[in-house]
Amino acid sequence: MPINIGRNKEEQERINTLTDFMGEHITNEIVYTLWDRGFFVKPASIHHHGQYDGALFDHSYEVAKALVELTQKLGLSWELERSPYIVGMFHDLCKLDNYKKSDGDEAWEYNNATLLPGHGEKSVIFAQQLLKLTEEEIYCIRWHMGAFDSKDNWNSYGRACTMYPNVLFTHTADMIAARIKGV
Repeated sequence: MPINIGRNKEEQERINTLTDFMGEHITNEIVYTLWDRGFFVKPASIHHHGQYDGALFDHSYEVAKALVELTQKLGLSWELERSPYIVGMFHDLCKLDNYKKSDGDEAWEYNNATLLPGHGEKSVIFAQQLLKLTEEEIYCIRWHMGAFDSKDNWNSYGRACTMYPNVLFTHTADMIAARIKGV
């Protein structure tokens, strides 16, 4: 049964796309929580890729599609079948509270009142509020920025790639969406 909660046609289309794509890998409760937090309307960034309303979902969807495609074409092995869907869709949940609109302003701005710093770690924390992640999913989400993370963390990133090769493919899917598809 469709979840009809979109505030406009575009938001509802994104909700429908999410539920169709994720299928059994997502619950209605998760969809409602994502909707309530602005997942379908917020930008992916305000200075880089996806600087438009709804781009956080659009980017996440493209990452998830790329990760599922890499999994199928390269025969990647995951602990759980759901993992490329969950990792791709939830890798940037940190952005749920990164951007806000001022009263009466149409432009998105950075939210300086966030309580949690970070990117990958923050996305893991937010995703863990939605469902229990496997260790592999945690590391893939944490390290999805790859070498764009702080140079101080490169050794840890390398160890994560060795332990969980799908960390590298998660970063690759993110780059496909952001750099090649431009969202």
